[in-house]
Amino acid sequence: MRKKRIVILGGGFGGVFAGKKLEKLIRHERDKYEIILISKSNYFTYQPMLAEIVGGSVGILDSINSLRSLLPNTSIYVREITEINIANQTITLSPNFSHTDFVVAYDYLLIALGNVADFQSSPSGIAEHSIPFKTLKDTITLRNHLIDVLETAASETRKEVRKKLLTFVVVGGGFSGVEIAAEMNDLIRRKVKKNYKSIHPNEVKIILVHNKKRLVHKELGKSLGEYCGKILKKKGVKLLLERKLQSATPHEAILNDQTKIYTSTIITTSPQKVNPLIETLPLELKEGRVLVDHTLRAVGHGNIFAVGDCAYVPMQSNMGFAPQTAQFAVQEGKCAAKNIIAHTQKKPLKTFHRRNWGMLAGLGHHHAVAELAGGFRFSGFFAWLLWRFTYLFKLPGFRRKVKVMLSWILEGLAPQDLVQLNTIVHEGIRHLHYEKGETVFEQGDIGDYLYVISQGQVEVIVHHDGYDEHIATLGKGEYFGEMAILNQKKRNATIRCLSACDFIAILKEDFEILTTNFSGLKEEFLKTQENRKSSSSEEWKREDREAM
Repeated sequence: MRKKRIVILGGGFGGVFAGKKLEKLIRHERDKYEIILISKSNYFTYQPMLAEIVGGSVGILDSINSLRSLLPNTSIYVREITEINIANQTITLSPNFSHTDFVVAYDYLLIALGNVADFQSSPSGIAEHSIPFKTLKDTITLRNHLIDVLETAASETRKEVRKKLLTFVVVGGGFSGVEIAAEMNDLIRRKVKKNYKSIHPNEVKIILVHNKKRLVHKELGKSLGEYCGKILKKKGVKLLLERKLQSATPHEAILNDQTKIYTSTIITTSPQKVNPLIETLPLELKEGRVLVDHTLRAVGHGNIFAVGDCAYVPMQSNMGFAPQTAQFAVQEGKCAAKNIIAHTQKKPLKTFHRRNWGMLAGLGHHHAVAELAGGFRFSGFFAWLLWRFTYLFKLPGFRRKVKVMLSWILEGLAPQDLVQLNTIVHEGIRHLHYEKGETVFEQGDIGDYLYVISQGQVEVIVHHDGYDEHIATLGKGEYFGEMAILNQKKRNATIRCLSACDFIAILKEDFEILTTNFSGLKEEFLKTQENRKSSSSEEWKREDREAM
């Protein structure tokens, strides 16, 4: 008899805990079932601990588990999904080390694809100039960035540059935003005091921007939300409530009330959107998520289930819809697993019943808030202990529990050194956004990028004899910055935005590779420069780029 194939899409909370439950349910009937889990990574990330990685309380690998260790009787496919074909009951996976795609058929499908960062609907410049905080990769990037900023600030003597470096902006006051702001604040202030003697702790500014009247307004009650704000303020975090991030540039975070925060670090914990694959499916959607019935089956499809952030899950007794949290994704995954097996055995399916065990949020060293089932609320050190032990208990894998517990103990005895993991390859081409009136670079700066204007206008200004002279106006499709690179000199002019601008910036090293390998390209740049030098017309003045 052919095995029933159950395919799980996604290696997050919903997918992994569904897989674990399925393995348990079929442990005596493995000859009848085949379980496949498809994920773009070969590990499961325990996201509630990511903030502690930034803070140094746990190691980078302490928050992840191998999918093959967690699900020893499940076939793990580490691939990107390119197509979900509901009509043919197939999943197409992207090629890897070849040019041929890979097709997986299914009898039962469990969709647990979760959310992804949504930069398309974000304000201008967010995608280019902010650091998202959601994945392990984001966490490593953020920690490396914070260390890089501190190292630079330690030797920086210019007051304004130093102020920008030591100002950190976190956008979003939900659980993730509150926890990362608290951990960052503890880490930076602790390390500045101990290791960076040239930086005074009062120079450090952590700013948390939230668009509601209080923090964690969705997750916790009013009293605990206000307590979160009180503790963060006591720790030195500045709260900007009822404000939104309107745009971001390399130098500023601009809020909807036109407040400008001079900073080199903007961290975003929102917004999120459902995985784009969901939009392509011929399933009934609600608010972009798969609408499921009380048994977690996609409406109108008997063999398709959905759980977690990509599912719109109704609650019993018309109590609304299940929140998008890890706690409920785990419960949904287990329930879906039971119902899949029940359906194969022609047994009645169970209604999903939400069990709310409470909510916990860490607020840095020895502080947390807790709201337990029944409405019991408390905060402080004992809430912090409960927060830690709850996460330890829920962390999958016995060996991982032991390692995390040892990391916590060692952190108290011998804190981690602040070292970077230089694993990130710098991008040769960057997309940049500047607002009207901002300066792209100043006369006298080093030539590090060639800029191509994809949107907006800039003016070229030369400073001499105490005066600023307007030399040229450049617009969409034009470029600047190449001559400082070609001539190995500093910038001979200032570039200022006349409107909001988007640029494509090519790194100096990559531009030099192009001009070295394509001699004609360099000759064209030099020829254009000579033509401009020899011209004395007004048209030449308008297009002149000698200053760059």
